[in-house]
Amino acid sequence: MESAVRRHGGPLGKEMVTPAAERMAITGRGVASTSVGMTDDEPIRASGGPGTIFSPIFRQSWLALVYRCSGAVVTFLFGVSFARMMSIEEYGVLMSLMTFGFIAATVGLVGQQLHVLREIPSLAARKNYTAIGSIVAKRVRVICLGSIAATVTALLVFVAAHGRGGIFGRWEYSTSLLLVLPLALIEMQSSVGRALGSVNLALVPKDVLWRLLVILLGGALFATYGHPVKAADVFVIATGVLVLLIAIQQVHLRHLAEGHRLFTMVVRRSKDSIADVLSTSAPFWVTSIASILFATIDVVVVSVMVGPESGGYYYAANRISLLLDFFLSTFAIPAAPLIARLFDEDRRTEIIRVTSGAALAAFIAVLGCVVALALAGDIVLMAFGEAFVRAHGVLMVLAVGQLASTYFGVGSIALNMTGHQRAAMYIMVITSVLGIVAMVGATWTFGIWGTAVVAASVGVATRVWMAAHIHAAERIDLTATTMLRTIARRATRMGT
Repeated sequence: MESAVRRHGGPLGKEMVTPAAERMAITGRGVASTSVGMTDDEPIRASGGPGTIFSPIFRQSWLALVYRCSGAVVTFLFGVSFARMMSIEEYGVLMSLMTFGFIAATVGLVGQQLHVLREIPSLAARKNYTAIGSIVAKRVRVICLGSIAATVTALLVFVAAHGRGGIFGRWEYSTSLLLVLPLALIEMQSSVGRALGSVNLALVPKDVLWRLLVILLGGALFATYGHPVKAADVFVIATGVLVLLIAIQQVHLRHLAEGHRLFTMVVRRSKDSIADVLSTSAPFWVTSIASILFATIDVVVVSVMVGPESGGYYYAANRISLLLDFFLSTFAIPAAPLIARLFDEDRRTEIIRVTSGAALAAFIAVLGCVVALALAGDIVLMAFGEAFVRAHGVLMVLAVGQLASTYFGVGSIALNMTGHQRAAMYIMVITSVLGIVAMVGATWTFGIWGTAVVAASVGVATRVWMAAHIHAAERIDLTATTMLRTIARRATRMGT
């Protein structure tokens, strides 16, 4: 582990770079990677040609990539399965309020899941599980209080909207709030597992098993009674599955901690005040909320302002378009620690080669997918049901936005790995706040078309701003432009 720290500045301020093993990458959709959480101890070497860079990255993280692929497939099946087992109105309520639950859980986490990713790795290397247990206990206490506060606040929304129609107007839909605390706890378990070096615990329960079990139990309910499944029933099933997975994961966590009982035994040992914890967690909290909020708020906005039926159509288009970000986001998992190492070694040229090459490769892959969706997107949407074909135009708007965003690379990761964490936070907050305001206005005026245009535009603007900031501060080009120029120069030399 590198002990040296370096200070770098930029237009939005300066931050201290932490040791490489404790750095984390925060993408537009959440936490992307840490330098721990890999099961292979072979170091990533950045010297030599592109092959010596890319091969170790993907060889070390192949298991994580498999789980990410599995999670994407299960998420897609989740949406398709319940679209066929529910009425369109109930489907819109389910997806909108599950999204609302994720947002509330992120608020309730108070950034603690990011804190442990920075605090635990160095302690885990020394096997100081007593200190780890104390840290986890302190963070879990904050999460429980924060999640309860978020649940009560969200319940007030149902109270205020009762009898007025919409997704918050019926008491039965308040069962969605049962998800808040379990979602926060399983996210915390995932972060602790990742910090302790377990890819399985970091990804499998919350990305794969949870939705898969809900699909199976929901399908059993549908087959047993033969009538469309209600959203409230799915919320209860999902909550029960989360509680079961949390209990099972406790066994795995205890194994990783060599017999120490994390989350339970040392809860009373924490003496730090809640105010102190909140103070140190503020940047993580703000960043995580901004990331999840804008990534998911569009579905809620459509359901509230246009109606649950339109929310269901928009959700289908949104889920498909998000799959296009998979190419670049999977690269982010192994690339984050490599970027940190190269930056500490002042090897910016190799950072540019890696990130620009990945951006170009992902851009080409996404371009092919966009063309395929333009030709056969209605067929893909029919997996949700024949009525979903009407969302094809919205899907294309979102897909083109993903294509443009991909060109500008992994800006958030690069900012976090090069000491510009606060800049990443400012950019995310500013674009998210302005984007939500614009989204509400556009949805009010143009319906789901306005929502899609604003969501796509703000996503592109965020990536452009991040790429521009790191280029101005560090002269690092994250976009596909550098690799395109390199290819053009080589082609010109070969042609002469």
